[in-house]
Amino acid sequence: MNRRARSFYLIAVSIVLLLISVSYTAAQEPEQYLRDHYLGKTLVLRGFCSADQIRYDSSGSPDTSEVGDWTVDGFVIAQEIHVSGDRLKIKAERLGADCSHTPFQLRPLQEGFKKKIVYLKLEADFPQHNPSPQQIDSLMSQIFLTSQDRLADLVPAYWKPCVPRGVVGQDKNCLFSPEILAVPGVAGSTQTDPARSSENQDAPRAENRLSRIGALPPKLIFQRSPEFSETARASRFQGVARLMLVVNKEGAPTDIRIVKPLGLGLDAKAVEAVQDWKFSPATKDGEPVAAEITVEVNFHLY
Repeated sequence: MNRRARSFYLIAVSIVLLLISVSYTAAQEPEQYLRDHYLGKTLVLRGFCSADQIRYDSSGSPDTSEVGDWTVDGFVIAQEIHVSGDRLKIKAERLGADCSHTPFQLRPLQEGFKKKIVYLKLEADFPQHNPSPQQIDSLMSQIFLTSQDRLADLVPAYWKPCVPRGVVGQDKNCLFSPEILAVPGVAGSTQTDPARSSENQDAPRAENRLSRIGALPPKLIFQRSPEFSETARASRFQGVARLMLVVNKEGAPTDIRIVKPLGLGLDAKAVEAVQDWKFSPATKDGEPVAAEITVEVNFHLY
């Protein structure tokens, strides 16, 4: 190879190496941004999906509709973040919300007799190659809650007014630790007046409370025992959940709400069980009337 040919060869090799270097650097920029802003952070999974693996398309739509309870399927810590081509891969550890001793605290979840840590694998497609920080944040906001969200607006009706009032410190049975309140999407950037919210929810039940005056209370005639959530059983987590409900004129439980939670998925299991309970309705002057009562659901491992 003559000198001129060798010079052209070296130039060509240098250009190829430069292009590879630029391409590698460009690929690393999104990954570095993600690690700087999300790695090791506690986040709330949008939709409280209970699946072990979730695949999102470029618009942030998941490939599953499995919805769980926010106390076991909501909180995660991003442990690993990788970018491969135009695909984002996240390995996150699931955390449970435990309210056995108020306030709600986060704790690692366990599964099986060996008490293995519970992990969640997430994959998502970027809308384009080498996305900008704004595009990355937009995609992540489809997966996780942001500071513009409010947990209280997203939980099922039976968690209200417990969660809305607890988040702002107005329900001693449903308080949240500073650690949880600092997670994006829990407290939100703006908060509605919980007292007003509570009044609105209590208004339809005022008649039920008044009807109890001079009335014989309802009697429980059928009680289904609650099931344990898998995470609670693996952690040998137990206790008593307190619910409030309205027994209608037919003796069926309606308008069930959690008033003293346990966490780790047991409250949702308590609601499921109580929905099947049967009562003889309250009576006043010999006629059946609706009445509001409080019940306790016991979770004990033997």
